[in-house]
Amino acid sequence: MSETVLVVGVRKLGRTIALHFARRGWRVLCASRTAADVEALARDVTSAGGQGVAAVCDLQRPESLVRFGEDSPDLVVAAQTMGGRFGSLPLVEIPAAELAQSLAAYPQGTWNLLRAVGPAMLARGRGTFLQIGTSSGVRTKEGFAALGASQHALRALVQVAAREWRAGRVHVAYVPIDGPIASERTRGAGFPAERLISPEAIAEACAYLHAQSPDAWTHELVLRPSGGDWSAPT
Repeated sequence: MSETVLVVGVRKLGRTIALHFARRGWRVLCASRTAADVEALARDVTSAGGQGVAAVCDLQRPESLVRFGEDSPDLVVAAQTMGGRFGSLPLVEIPAAELAQSLAAYPQGTWNLLRAVGPAMLARGRGTFLQIGTSSGVRTKEGFAALGASQHALRALVQVAAREWRAGRVHVAYVPIDGPIASERTRGAGFPAERLISPEAIAEACAYLHAQSPDAWTHELVLRPSGGDWSAPT
């Protein structure tokens, strides 16, 4: 019997993750706020060999997440993004609304998702919840005060879930991507290949974490490219 993966956030990295599992015959719940995006990806998942299911939802609306608890996926990959402004800005120049937006997208959104899928996973006694994070979740950096605050809160939330749920044999892990993800935009910005992280490699890391045995679970897996800063703290 094929397994079911719920992928939240489907435009970029989430799309690659969804198609990775589709090629392995999985049932893929493609979840996002935009119907056109999830419907298009669901079709592509089915074409790739999986079973695509379009699931319109909003992490800020818990009632829209109830169906995921009922569906009880084997694997959840939270790859949501905030959207909006890109790049650094001094703390005193960041609009106040940006911090609220970042906190809503990350710790609040994942709080709602954990509460939606957790009870069924714990009742079943198995399942994996993976939270994609950023470098701001493992180390602070000038110009990223709002993102750093929200990503550190997100990391703490996932750590608590991992501690609480592992006794129930539910694997929770935080997966910060410490470097730019390979895309047309990052290549166009001049990043050398050795500084970029392949989206497919991130998808493979998700599959690896899900396949781990409970007696050797990884609860935090920092992904860095070969040309990244290997002396950076975690």
